[in-house]
Amino acid sequence: MIVKDFSVEKTLDSGQIFRYHFENGWWYVHHLDQFFRMKQEGNKLHFEGTPDHFLTSFFSLKENIKKINKKINKDEVINKAIQHSAGLRLLQQDPWECMVAFLCSSASNIPKIKMNMDLLSQQFGRKEEKFGKTVFHFPELHSLNDYQKIWNAKTGFRAKYLYTINTLVDYPFFRQLQAMHYEDCIFELNELPGIGPKVADCIALFSLGKTEAFPIDTWMRKVMLRHYFKGKKVSDQKIRQFAMDYFGIYAGYAQQYLFDASRKGVL
Repeated sequence: MIVKDFSVEKTLDSGQIFRYHFENGWWYVHHLDQFFRMKQEGNKLHFEGTPDHFLTSFFSLKENIKKINKKINKDEVINKAIQHSAGLRLLQQDPWECMVAFLCSSASNIPKIKMNMDLLSQQFGRKEEKFGKTVFHFPELHSLNDYQKIWNAKTGFRAKYLYTINTLVDYPFFRQLQAMHYEDCIFELNELPGIGPKVADCIALFSLGKTEAFPIDTWMRKVMLRHYFKGKKVSDQKIRQFAMDYFGIYAGYAQQYLFDASRKGVL
C-alpha cells in the first residue's frame, strides 16, 4: 500500500492506543479481534493479517492531513510540534475498547495501561494462534461480567467502574454519541461512572469522531501553560476552551502534535 504523510511509528507511539509492540522490524497491532502486523519503508506500507480497507479507516489515511495542518498551524509553537510529529494520524478506534483503555488510564501510565489491557484480554478474550504467537482478542462488549477477573487484571480502583460500565453501554449508545454535537457527547460520557473530562475527551477524540476534542493531562497542562498562558496557572477547563477556540474543529490534531512533542522533549 502506498501512503502519504503517514508514520506508523509516530501514530502508534502517540498514546492513543495500547495493544501494540515492535518486534523484528514489524509493528504488531491488536484491536478488538483484529491482530495484524505492518512495517513501513518510506511511503510503502507492508501489512499482513487485515484487509487494506480496515487500515485505511483505522489510521484515517483518507484524511487530508496537509489541509488540517494548515488550518491549525497558527504560531511557532504548534508549527514546531507539527514538524516534529509529521505523519502522526488520529486513529479511528472502536469506542468500546477505547472506553475501557482510557478508564484504565485514570491516575496511571502507559506501561500499566498496556498491562491492564493485556490482562483483561487474557481473562475475558478469545484465544488465537497467529504469526506464530498466542494472542487474546479484546473482550466483547458486555463480557466484563466477573468483578474478580477484572480485579485480577490489576485494574485497582478502576475495577468497579469497568464492571459497572459493562452493563451501561452498547453500540446503539455509541452511535448516538457519534451523531451528537461535541458538548452533548461529552455531557453523556461524563454521566458514566469513572469518566471525567480528560477520559471523556480521549474517548470522543479517538473513537467518536470529535476532532475538536482537546484532552488535557499533565503533559498537556505543562505545555499549554508554558507556551500559551505565559506560565500563569489556569483551570483545565479554560485551557480546553482556549484551545478549541484557537485551533478550531481540528483542535484534536493540535493536541496530539503538542502532546507528542512535549513528551519527546521538543517543546
